[in-house]
Amino acid sequence: MSITVTGRKTKRKLSTPVWFVLDKQGRVILVPMHGPNTGWFKNLVKDPRIELRVDGIPMSFRATIVRDSDKVEEVLDMFRAKYRSMWSESYYTKRDVYVEVPV
Repeated sequence: MSITVTGRKTKRKLSTPVWFVLDKQGRVILVPMHGPNTGWFKNLVKDPRIELRVDGIPMSFRATIVRDSDKVEEVLDMFRAKYRSMWSESYYTKRDVYVEVPV
């Protein structure tokens, strides 16, 4: 999946591919690889509007930032299960935030 956010300084639309999981409530969950230091995450803090693009189809939503390191570990367990063969613990260096997108 690809996400598009608005640059906090430039105000330009910025897109990047991301890994995601769906939680039990049907929300898209994103974990920034470098925690709060990840560029797209910093942009969402400033402007929580996010566009998800799946199979070329864009959909706009409002993201929610979750700052709970205990919950991040639960979320990362979902990522480990989904991306089992591609997973590396080194991908997520800071584990204290994630993003929920109600779809």
